[in-house]
Amino acid sequence: MATASARASEIRILSAAALREIVVELGEKYAASGIEFAPEFTRSPLVRDRIRAGEPFDIAVTTQARIGELAKENKVVAATAIALARSRIGVAVKSGHPKPDIGSVAAFKHALQTARSIACADPAFGTASGLYLAELFARLGLASELKAKMRLVGAEGGEAVVVCAAVANGEAELGLQQIAEIVAVPGVDLVGPLPAEIQHTTVFSAAVPSAAPRPDLARDFITFLASPTAKAVVAAHGMEPTQTAGA
Repeated sequence: MATASARASEIRILSAAALREIVVELGEKYAASGIEFAPEFTRSPLVRDRIRAGEPFDIAVTTQARIGELAKENKVVAATAIALARSRIGVAVKSGHPKPDIGSVAAFKHALQTARSIACADPAFGTASGLYLAELFARLGLASELKAKMRLVGAEGGEAVVVCAAVANGEAELGLQQIAEIVAVPGVDLVGPLPAEIQHTTVFSAAVPSAAPRPDLARDFITFLASPTAKAVVAAHGMEPTQTAGA
């Protein structure tokens, strides 16, 4: 984890929690270069807010839209921004439990309507999946019908929202969240992604903050993020690798 006084060979990373497993493994692989990593994870909007406030991190990882906001405000160096991964929303059940059919919009709606309880991120916390799912349920005409059985998951302080913990402990029958966050939770099985017609893809990007204490080291790490090694790590954790301009 990040420390108050980082060594000269250490990179401090502030990342959206959806990429926790990816960032940790990338750091481990890049450590062969002799660089140490001090990652910290929080919710996507809080990454933006803390970088905006000038906290001394060398790398920021959050949604492409929020990196774009920071670039326009000159809080990150726009030329360093790189789109790291595309993330889709999926459905989970407790490990070993039957997986419902979600292969079409009609089947997905039926799975929601017949589930005893459903967990998703509380949109009040600003997570990409929580905000989108609230809009999707309304668009599908299910918001009122599902309200009584929704389990809206939040978090204390800057902690990550872990929706599928509620599935693993039996509090909810179905969990809906970013696929990379689902596969990182022990005790749950991924049913699959939302149907293509109603899928929502979030692009996560990385950039060097303008106030980065070690910008040269940070730029080297950004270069590493475009490597085949980094792409393989992203894919192994349920996201689609994509290295293009991030802002």
